[in-house]
Amino acid sequence: MKNFKDKVAVITGAGSGMGQELALQLAAEGCNIALVEWKEDLLNETKELLKKHNVGVSSHLIDVSDKEAVDNLPNEVIENHGQVDIVFNNAGLSVATKVEDSTDEDWDFGLGILLHGVINSTRAFLPHLKERPESAIVNTSSIFGLLSVPTQSIYHVGKFGVRGFTESLALEMQLNNESVEVYSVHPGHIGTNIFSASRFKNFEPGTSLFGEANTPEEAGKIFKENAPTSAKSAAKIILKNIRKKNKRILVGIDAHMYDLAQRIFPKWYIYLLPLIPLIRNLFPKDKIS
Repeated sequence: MKNFKDKVAVITGAGSGMGQELALQLAAEGCNIALVEWKEDLLNETKELLKKHNVGVSSHLIDVSDKEAVDNLPNEVIENHGQVDIVFNNAGLSVATKVEDSTDEDWDFGLGILLHGVINSTRAFLPHLKERPESAIVNTSSIFGLLSVPTQSIYHVGKFGVRGFTESLALEMQLNNESVEVYSVHPGHIGTNIFSASRFKNFEPGTSLFGEANTPEEAGKIFKENAPTSAKSAAKIILKNIRKKNKRILVGIDAHMYDLAQRIFPKWYIYLLPLIPLIRNLFPKDKIS
């Protein structure tokens, strides 16, 4: 998809971070936007920011883990915009806990958003996207959909699941010569609020890959401030790769490093991860990749 002008894009998790930046950058190119967010204040913030662009904007206060609401979303979008061309399944959060300490509620909550939200949205919109001469589904996995670390088992199941689901769908569309392009996005460390919005059951004060913090709140602030790639740059990378039809999109220099490390050292990469922040600091911040 080379041109976003006069298209209609649905963006989940549009209230902040990459979702908000995707909305702003697409609107600047003349794309109409359907904002999907579960927090009303964040939804209104992005809607307000879009007022400077002369495009159609609709807002949808929806929890993507609510299947009934997601099933109704395509009709709401089409009622507002007349069509749908691109769906960005971007909403996400993390539940940090050791496997032995996790509960059924932790798994249901985390996977309801991370995995089932993506699956249900994709299934709901796919028939409508297939009717368009050119369309796309863009599902956000993570670098944690390519490698694993401790205490993130719920997040990993969600993101590995999104990756497998998306790659399988991409092959189905390709082999059936459908008009729907399917993209799997793997962000590295991006300056967003995802860390702050996450649930922590096993937070351990001290030094991590992202810096030294004594509380989850401090860790969230450090995570955002120390990110080598901003949400704005991440959105630019995603849109650039969609134009190039690159179906697997690694976002950020560190994402490329993490991916390479687990490919070359599948048994030992966990011991190399602390070195990657040191190496990436040699590169300019927000380098577009």
